[in-house]
Amino acid sequence: MTPRRPLLLVCLVVVSLMVSACTRTPAETSTTATPPTTLSESTTTTTGEISTSTSAPGITRPDLSGLEGLSVGVRAQLEDLIVAAQEIRDLPLLSVPVITVLDESAFEARVQSIVDEASESFPADQALYKALGLLAPEADLVTMLNALYSEQVAGFYDDGEIVVPSSGDSLSVIAQGTIFHEMVHVLADQHFGFDAVRVEMEEEKRFDELAAYQALAEGDASLAEVMWVQSLSQRELGELIAASFEIDRTVLDSMPRFIRDSLMFPYQSGLEFAQGLYQTGGWEAVNEAYTTMPDLPGSTEQILTPDDYGRDLPAAVETLDVDVPGYELEATSVWGELGLRLMMDQGLGERASLEASDGWGGDFYHQWFDGQNAALLVVLAADTAADLEEMRSGLLSYAQSMVDEEDFVWVDEEAGLLYFILADEETVGEGIRDAVGLTP
Repeated sequence: MTPRRPLLLVCLVVVSLMVSACTRTPAETSTTATPPTTLSESTTTTTGEISTSTSAPGITRPDLSGLEGLSVGVRAQLEDLIVAAQEIRDLPLLSVPVITVLDESAFEARVQSIVDEASESFPADQALYKALGLLAPEADLVTMLNALYSEQVAGFYDDGEIVVPSSGDSLSVIAQGTIFHEMVHVLADQHFGFDAVRVEMEEEKRFDELAAYQALAEGDASLAEVMWVQSLSQRELGELIAASFEIDRTVLDSMPRFIRDSLMFPYQSGLEFAQGLYQTGGWEAVNEAYTTMPDLPGSTEQILTPDDYGRDLPAAVETLDVDVPGYELEATSVWGELGLRLMMDQGLGERASLEASDGWGGDFYHQWFDGQNAALLVVLAADTAADLEEMRSGLLSYAQSMVDEEDFVWVDEEAGLLYFILADEETVGEGIRDAVGLTP
């Protein structure tokens, strides 16, 4: 669920469930516990000074003595984390980001403001997920996500600023991990212009590419954080493990599966993807992906199956001009293999989902909304005729088991493409079917 629609891609606002700490080598990293979560990425601005004191060639130790309201101990910890991020990620800091430590109420208000900023798309998304059978009829997406973010967000990096809740005279190990993770985003942004590319993808509604690109960034930061965890003392590691078990997951565990899995995707699948790059070419291979992926183009298929990266490129499926009277076109984008996986995992289970989505070859979708009702058209390509048949069979099973009998749903193959049409109103669904030239 990308930082906008569809939630079936990465997530709407919050992008993070942090990867767990482990004591293995990078090539053997596992993701067994649940450390801190983070929120969104953006460009960096400068505060403080870059000191001439370095712990290694090219590594800068910032002077944060000018930061007000922070204890000497916290400032020292922040300086250490900034140095460690540069050393582990093998990238020098070009400018110091703004670092803000807020009390609990102020921190919650900042998180809420970011949620509110993205809430414009929530009604249309909620209607679509209910039509897909992914949300219960009585579910309220805004309430669910507000509760989730209140429980899970431990810090974030937004518009050049790292924001964490106050922790007294010292930062907890979890808070340090959050800051370290976000510092890796700062370095990636400064060196590869990650945020500018991300914003462009979002503005152009290239949601599947955006999901893949964010998985690269979160996998990069998560891999570096695992390496940072390996540098902790036994006492610090014990504190981190103990704290990870104390994190309240009540709200997260109560979420529909597709929401939980979308939040985990950029961290779990992204970590595996970044590990594969690192094992073949070290950090240089990870660095190269930041500039290579947007031009491929990238796709969530390449993150889910890292061997496909740079080889199995999505086919361009030509969009169709379809007008739905009384409805507004909310989005036109690519649903992606991840979108299929997320909905089918919840509706059919992982085995059937994998069989139906593994041969995804490309698609486009239109999403409409009239203020209450949803309508959707997805036109899909597959790698082979056999893959297309498996996808057709999977979508038929999904429609039969997940879509309300009163709603309109249509699955049909025509000229080597698969059409999936869904609408709350039968006449609307029939109109879309007729507009794309499918025969009843």
